[in-house]
Amino acid sequence: MNSLLSRTAISTAIGACLLFTSAAAASADTVTHQASAGGTAPACIGRAASDLGGFVYVSNNCGKTTRVKVIIDLGPDSPCWTLAPGQERRHNYYGSYGKTITC
Repeated sequence: MNSLLSRTAISTAIGACLLFTSAAAASADTVTHQASAGGTAPACIGRAASDLGGFVYVSNNCGKTTRVKVIIDLGPDSPCWTLAPGQERRHNYYGSYGKTITC
């Protein structure tokens, strides 16, 4: 039983590393973007949420400094971050990724 548990833990860790690598390397064109509407952050703010849940990367691909906040459904939201162009933040969460808004 311990070897099965160890293999599961190793597989999960490898999957998380691969997801992190692909999320960090993703360009503005390959990151899923949400349309800008109401308080939703503009499309130049990249979002890369883990399919397994637990974390989301938010990156500023805009030409100006932007303030954003990650909204989590059934969990705590991120603080309001000020991101300079090219800057990225990671928010760990419990619940599910909702959206990214301006603040």
